[in-house]
Amino acid sequence: MAKVCIGIDFGGTFIKYTALDENYQPLGKTHQVPTPLAEGRDAILQQIIAGAKQLIESLGLAREDIVGVGIGSPGPLSVSRGILLALPNIPGMENVPIRDIVGKALGLPATLENDANAAAYAEFLCGAGKGTDDMVMLTLGTGVGSGIIHKGEIIHGVHEMGAELGHVIVQPGGRACSCGQHGCLEEYCSATSLARNTTEILQETDRQSSLREVLAEKDQIDARDINEARRAGDELAAEMWEQCAYYLALGCVNIYRFLDPDRIVLAGGLSNAGDDLTEPIMRHWKELDWTLLQTQKSLAIATMGADAGAIGAAGVAWQTHRPA
Repeated sequence: MAKVCIGIDFGGTFIKYTALDENYQPLGKTHQVPTPLAEGRDAILQQIIAGAKQLIESLGLAREDIVGVGIGSPGPLSVSRGILLALPNIPGMENVPIRDIVGKALGLPATLENDANAAAYAEFLCGAGKGTDDMVMLTLGTGVGSGIIHKGEIIHGVHEMGAELGHVIVQPGGRACSCGQHGCLEEYCSATSLARNTTEILQETDRQSSLREVLAEKDQIDARDINEARRAGDELAAEMWEQCAYYLALGCVNIYRFLDPDRIVLAGGLSNAGDDLTEPIMRHWKELDWTLLQTQKSLAIATMGADAGAIGAAGVAWQTHRPA
């Protein structure tokens, strides 16, 4: 049988698994099990291990068929030490040496990676970034996650705190961010912040908008509601959507000045809007970009979907443990 690496995507709701061959092709479908949040650290670790063993057994893999295992996890974490430092949304997982615990239980060499980096690596290997040498991904969901791939390598920074592009300041003195800064990209461009900022205007002003009915009916609005209202001609929705696109374009300009990548890939819930999002970003980007030289502007929507984390984690395992 061909050699494979196992990828584990550890999340607060589900733990997902896949096996990736040396050509970065998944073996079968991604498998998932629920994360037993309420049962604490030991139960969570046992579930991670049990799910991996179940995948290995279901594929009929022997120990000698498996090169290594990669674990993608939210952070903060230490990639070099393989330790989860603190998981705000998963209590009880502080200072957990997850790489060594899982590796020892499976009898496999293991590696740990930030989940946003793992998802970015999946797009680099198999998705919207395939064929590039340098790629940046922005994940526009609850926050703004990011991953930077340079010459095929994931960038972590000297202190393993790099590639946090969601916390680049785009509005000095702007909105307070949970990170402690003010004016972070995340506060203007995540799906959550777009909905929250729009809701605040509805609650604090008398602006007319069809979104008031949505808010009254559902007690909340989301990015999809805002885009649908914008498409139907709602002025407030159009204004907020444009503001989001403007700040994303500002982020893209800065990314190209910092890194000059081949491509920026957008993922996460907000990216589901497709051309409705990329077209205004590109319009603002053209207006904001320098005129000194003709520069590349390459923007794409991620294609790997919910499987990206597990596939990327397996890809990182290949990068780390591939035989010389």
